[in-house]
Amino acid sequence: MHLKLLLLLFCCLDSTTALAATYLDHNEHRIHFTTFSSLIIPPEVASVHGIVRSEKRIVLNLSVLKQGVPATASISGHVINLLNQRFELVFDEVNEADAIYYLASYLALEHDILRFNLDVQLNAIESVPINFVRRYD
Repeated sequence: MHLKLLLLLFCCLDSTTALAATYLDHNEHRIHFTTFSSLIIPPEVASVHGIVRSEKRIVLNLSVLKQGVPATASISGHVINLLNQRFELVFDEVNEADAIYYLASYLALEHDILRFNLDVQLNAIESVPINFVRRYD
């Protein structure tokens, strides 16, 4: 129930640049990913998912659909800041009856430009690299 509230929040805010949601198609899979301030998450939802709310904490949300149906994956990756400091991301799987999401949170300084390098292992033979840059103002 709490995750559904979080998803509704994403839908309502998807026009803001803070969310910058996007997706990548790979064969029969669609990988959605977005980053946003942890302050967007209501306190009770953050508590349930163990997310620390802070003006200096960013959350990465990733989900995989296989032919339109939620699918599991193995996610790994890191983020690099302007000082070229590398931080490994730790993803937690959130699994509900109708949704599977992977969440990772990390510290980011105000006005930082962050480079994300992710690897999404879809199955034993398919791995998809995802690399993108986000700026937080």
